[in-house]
Amino acid sequence: MQPPLRSSLDKLVRVLCGSVLLGAFAGCDNPASPTRSTGGTVRDDAGETDRGASPAVPSVRRNATYPVRSSTHVYGEGLQHSTWGGGTTSPVALQLDLFEPQGAPAGRPALVIIHGGAFRDGSRTQAQLVSFAEYFTSRGWVCISIDYRLLKDRGTLPSQWVRYVQDEVLPASRDQAAALYPAARDAKAAVRWLYANAAAYQINTDYVTAMGGSAGAYLAIVLGVTDPEDFRDEVPASADPTLATTHLNQPSRVRTVIDHWGGLEHLRILQALDGRSRFDASDAPMSIVHGTNDATVPFTEAEALRDAYVSTGVPFAFHPLVGFGHGPWTATVGGLTLEELAMAFVIEQQSLTVSEQGER
Repeated sequence: MQPPLRSSLDKLVRVLCGSVLLGAFAGCDNPASPTRSTGGTVRDDAGETDRGASPAVPSVRRNATYPVRSSTHVYGEGLQHSTWGGGTTSPVALQLDLFEPQGAPAGRPALVIIHGGAFRDGSRTQAQLVSFAEYFTSRGWVCISIDYRLLKDRGTLPSQWVRYVQDEVLPASRDQAAALYPAARDAKAAVRWLYANAAAYQINTDYVTAMGGSAGAYLAIVLGVTDPEDFRDEVPASADPTLATTHLNQPSRVRTVIDHWGGLEHLRILQALDGRSRFDASDAPMSIVHGTNDATVPFTEAEALRDAYVSTGVPFAFHPLVGFGHGPWTATVGGLTLEELAMAFVIEQQSLTVSEQGER
């Protein structure tokens, strides 16, 4: 049984006062206001609720309260190729699993969950991700756990990405570097599907979070940091007619990111292609969780991400998992499970209303 969130939040305060949360707190007694109003550059992918008067702040529960209903949906299509950058093509249906909190009030926050697998394998049905989805959904969130195209699909690439991979990447890593682009394109398409269906599932799109592990965290970081046109506009519709199935008129903005042992290669490639860093004051607040002994995605990636957030002043939390390697889903921080840690960070950053079980 999970401990009540009240005790979990008490534990989090002790963790915060140990100086792992930076930017969001001027001191342990005075939390910053919601980071949606911290200023800085305003993205041009504001959702419908961003453009008008904002609805009420969502209400979530401290403990598991709502029955969870799950269903599978196609959020768009992508092309797979017989060879990178060419060959024969065929469309692939992109799927997600939707988790709904039965009986939760309207105006719900949402969580986008993204699996890992080195862009070679993995699935939206990964046990740890289903656990995350059920944890959050039972407390009032709508969750989607997404699949995306993998290396074997050889998704459509922009010409400049092909040239970069050929010219700058070692042969042994080229397939994986190529797979980064269609995976990010699909992750943004999944968020646009969420916006397009927000009314049907009673979602307040001012409160969308992205969470991933390993490769999924790379993509969550992409969602929180890159510009609206990135991984959307580089390939023309004439080269990829499946783009028309991906709700291009919707935003792909998320307000908070939970990074579990992710990295920054997408951002490095974007900067190499146009000379421009994507980090700025409009980025989503981020919780960075990473094992110090990670031999798959080095801990230096977490440190680089932390340093970028220090430079922009955007709120973040930095949680080194001392002695842990890659993928430690059962780790704890200050007595909190990773689900509890993520939930407490989202509640704090989005200033969500938290009600007791039994309140309506």
